Amino acid sequence: MTIIVKIVLLGDGSVGKTTLRERFMGRGFTTSYLPTLGAEFVSKVLPITRPTKTISLRFQIWDLAGQPTFKQIRKLYYRDSVGLILVFDITRPESLYNLKTWLSEAITYSGSKKLSVVILGNKIDLRELDWVKAEEITQTLNEINKFDTLDSPAIFYQTSAKTGENVNLAFETIGKKILDRYEQLNYFDEV
Repeated sequence: MTIIVKIVLLGDGSVGKTTLRERFMGRGFTTSYLPTLGAEFVSKVLPITRPTKTISLRFQIWDLAGQPTFKQIRKLYYRDSVGLILVFDITRPESLYNLKTWLSEAITYSGSKKLSVVILGNKIDLRELDWVKAEEITQTLNEINKFDTLDSPAIFYQTSAKTGENVNLAFETIGKKILDRYEQLNYFDEV
């Protein structure tokens, strides 16, 4: 059984959304940065093992431009999304603080009653730079988890698109969260 799910990658510009997506797609890491203009789309099938069967999820991954000039265009790409991967740069506190705004924007334009959310603190390979404080991350996660549109508490991972650390795990986790919600809704009884 293959189920198509729309996932949106969002966060401030230059936090590493595109490089995370490219790493997940198996394309590796590049240091040349070209900002996303509007949105980019890729698709990948990921098998998720459940207690009684393996389900193939066909991720439709929408990588949205993080620059403010693309706000009007972004609205179009949230529609029908069921999962969000919110990304911030572990070395830029403002990108963490803006996650609540990104989540609010997604909720407003997705049309979904419930959303699965994974939060990624990216660029952990930059160990020589100052990092966002753990207390600030915890506080932001607590505030995000108060949104009643989340299907379950958001899960947080530290990632590196450069090394690949936790990238596949993050996508597998959002897939499992979506399948958990579908099972609660008896989605598979109807298919």
